[in-house]
Amino acid sequence: MLALLNEDAPHKWRGSSRLLDLEDPKLRICALRLTQLAETDIQKAVLIHNFIKSLPFGCVAAFDHMSAGAVLKSGRGDCHTKGTLFVALLRSSGVSARLRFVTMSTAFLHGIIDTNPSAITHAVGEVYLQGRWVQTDAYVTDSLLDAQAAALLRLQGRSAGYGIHANGRRSWDGCQDSHAQYAASDLASLPVHDWGVAHDPEDFYSKMTDPSLRLGWLTRAKWILAAPLVNRRVQQVRARRSAAVQTE
Repeated sequence: MLALLNEDAPHKWRGSSRLLDLEDPKLRICALRLTQLAETDIQKAVLIHNFIKSLPFGCVAAFDHMSAGAVLKSGRGDCHTKGTLFVALLRSSGVSARLRFVTMSTAFLHGIIDTNPSAITHAVGEVYLQGRWVQTDAYVTDSLLDAQAAALLRLQGRSAGYGIHANGRRSWDGCQDSHAQYAASDLASLPVHDWGVAHDPEDFYSKMTDPSLRLGWLTRAKWILAAPLVNRRVQQVRARRSAAVQTE
């Protein structure tokens, strides 16, 4: 219990890391601009969340090496890289934040990524607000992708795909957990393993010894090849060129 309490202590989740480059001038300016009118930590967190959500979703091959400043410059990201920027902007604004890593079914990626393997590591943001940790991954998919994906799921009678779960929460108020990629009402969509919390993706993967989480050269090569295909499919979903989105 003591270890758990120490892990959850908010002061441990405020500093910099190699990826959380809080001294980056553009990052600090962005944080100040976003939160200048906020009066509470919840308001800060929601404003930062909504900014991250406004950035287009895009698969990034080097997701465990990309700094928050680099994500801000690129103007897009996935659950790992958007999560890095989310945490960095919150910490730059004086709000404790971190990432929780889970393994879950790839069903929510139907239509934009091959389903082999059948499980994937997913990063969820956690923010310390009003004396407790509140989760969200609603910022991962941008609003246009949300809308188009939801329409395709309704058309196809599917519960999950194109980056979201049909019954997921795709907005966040800073008061309750919001998960866009899975839903409590669908047990099959829930994470199958919780790996715990880390400052950022590099911090997480560098400490993991489980073979399923190793990012060796073969895994990296796979993502280098897969990222452009994923991003093309995502763009097709956004454009809604046809109801039949290419799948493998």
